[in-house]
Amino acid sequence: MYIFQPDRYLLDKQIRKFSHYIKGKVLDVGAGEVDRYGKYFKFNEYIKMDPRHGDKVDLVGSADNIPLNSESIDSIVCTQVFEHLENPQKSAEEIYRVLKKDGYALLTVPQWNELHEEPYDFFRYTKFGLKSMFEKAGFEIVEIDQRGGYYSLIAQMIIRHNIDKYGLYKNIILGKTFAPICKVYGKFAIWLDSMDKSVSNRKHTLGWCIVLKK
Repeated sequence: MYIFQPDRYLLDKQIRKFSHYIKGKVLDVGAGEVDRYGKYFKFNEYIKMDPRHGDKVDLVGSADNIPLNSESIDSIVCTQVFEHLENPQKSAEEIYRVLKKDGYALLTVPQWNELHEEPYDFFRYTKFGLKSMFEKAGFEIVEIDQRGGYYSLIAQMIIRHNIDKYGLYKNIILGKTFAPICKVYGKFAIWLDSMDKSVSNRKHTLGWCIVLKK
C-alpha cells in the first residue's frame, strides 16, 4: 500500500531532475538494501554501501570512514542520510576523498522531518549550513534546490502525523481509506507552493538537494 507524502514525491522529482550528473562507477552512501533511485542514473557500476550487513548491501562502511581508496569513485549519491550522522563534516570530507577529480556528488537532506530512526537522528539542515559544510570539505557547489515550500511542509506534517498516530501502514482498511485523501491534499499543497512565489513561502521548506563537484 502506498500513501502519498509530499516529501517523498518531491524528493523523487529532485533526484530525477539532477540525475544527469551521476554516471560511471557510482557509490550510494547509506543506501541500505533498497535501490530506490538507481533506475534514474546511467552507470557502469552501482555500489550500495551501508553500516549494516544485508544480502543486498555491496559494501559495509560508515560515511565518516568509507572503506575505499581515494579518488576511486566517479559519482556519489547520498539521500536523506546526513541527518543521521554524528560527524557530518568528517563524512563530507570522506565523500570528497573517495570522489575522483571532476566527479559529482548528489545529496539530499531534510530541513524538516519528524523524529525517525531514533536515537540515530541528529541534525536538520539549511542551505547555508550545507554550503558552509561542503565548501569546507573542498567542494564546488553546483546546484542547491529547495524541496517544497510552506504548503507542502504543512501537508507533510499533517499526513505523517496521521500515518504514525493511526498506524495507516499497518491498519490496511484505514490506510486505504485515507490514501486517496492524502494524495489529493498533498498534490493540492504542492500546487499551492507553485502558485505562491512570495519570500514568506520560500522561508519554509521540507529540505534540500545539493549537487557538488570535486
